[in-house]
Amino acid sequence: MKLLSKAIVTGLSVLLVQFAFAADSETAQSCAPTECPKPCAPKPCAPAPCPKPCAPKPCPKPCAPAPCPKPCPPKPCKPCPPVCFERGYPNDNCCFPSAYNEPANYDLGPCPWDFWVDASFTYWDAYEEGLELAESSTQIAGVTQAPVNGGFLFQNNQYKPGFKIGLGMDIGHDDWSTYAEYTWFRSTTTTNSAAPTDARGGTPVWIMSNWVNYKLNITDQSAATISSKWRLNMDLVDVGVTRPYYQGTHLIVAPFGGMRGQFIRQKLNISTTATAAPAIDAYSKNKSNSWAVGPRAGFLGEWHLGWGVRLEGDVSGSLLYTRYTKVANEQSPSLDTDSEFIGSRFTGYNCLRAVNEMNLGLGWGSYFDCRNYHLDILATYDFQVFWNQNMMRQLVDSMGSGTGHSPSNLYLQGFTLKAQFDF
Repeated sequence: MKLLSKAIVTGLSVLLVQFAFAADSETAQSCAPTECPKPCAPKPCAPAPCPKPCAPKPCPKPCAPAPCPKPCPPKPCKPCPPVCFERGYPNDNCCFPSAYNEPANYDLGPCPWDFWVDASFTYWDAYEEGLELAESSTQIAGVTQAPVNGGFLFQNNQYKPGFKIGLGMDIGHDDWSTYAEYTWFRSTTTTNSAAPTDARGGTPVWIMSNWVNYKLNITDQSAATISSKWRLNMDLVDVGVTRPYYQGTHLIVAPFGGMRGQFIRQKLNISTTATAAPAIDAYSKNKSNSWAVGPRAGFLGEWHLGWGVRLEGDVSGSLLYTRYTKVANEQSPSLDTDSEFIGSRFTGYNCLRAVNEMNLGLGWGSYFDCRNYHLDILATYDFQVFWNQNMMRQLVDSMGSGTGHSPSNLYLQGFTLKAQFDF
């Protein structure tokens, strides 16, 4: 037992000595100065991982293709299929009931535009009441005699060309159509005349009307020659609706109504050479400008003779609010040294004016290209009355006497050749 106890004590002593030595060795090492450690190389950043790609968006649902328009039915093979009757020409009572006014507008097909265009050449003569210039007489021993069987000198009138253009459309409601038409007309005429010889002898003279007022006695109101120029400019615009229909088998009638716009400008210039000494020229300058607007209505009739030929006539009337923007007269008196010109004017004169129109003529028309188109030609002779248009005469009458009679009328008459194409 003693030996075992010694051995254990000896082993523990040896362990204690070794433990103390190891501790001293570690303390000595920690007290020595330390060297800087070798810096570590910076580690490179790792590349960022690629983002996950977005999934492709699905394509939008494509729009359904627009349906093709319903095609027009194919044109029938020639010869054209038979029809009961061709509209716009004589018909047969078996084709429609008599209780309904069967429309007579041209029936095109199979896919018409339902339009028409027309153009007209006009050759009209314009003349106006109140444009008398003077009365013939004679001068004996320097004294102007009162007229005996004297003749009046009027402003000349002539046929002048003009035109119309129009456009129409079938509006598809109960077979009514609408239209618009423009009329252009210009006329300029001149008069130059020496006084005719008088049976009493002496010096032939013109006794002037009040277009030129010398403000002297009758002896001095005479002229050896007269020159004048009358200019008329007219622009008319008509718009309206119409419905042609059958009234029997050969008669077609078409009432129409709408509005008219009207622009009329006139000028009348007169120059004379007086016979009294000193023989000084006298001048008269007259002007009238007006515009008008109002309702227009009328009635057209066609009597078909066969082979596409027809007699046609129409009558219409308008009642227009009219404004005369300027009506003026200026004169240069022959022996009046007080002033170079005298004169007067109406400004802003408002009134109502009526217009009446009538024509009669012969026409021919025909379908072609298997009733896809229609061509029509019409020749008429026209009559038109523009009531109370000559305000120039009323002005000079008012200047001469203080009162004037009613304004005089303007007239147009002449030929019109019209071509119309329906498509």
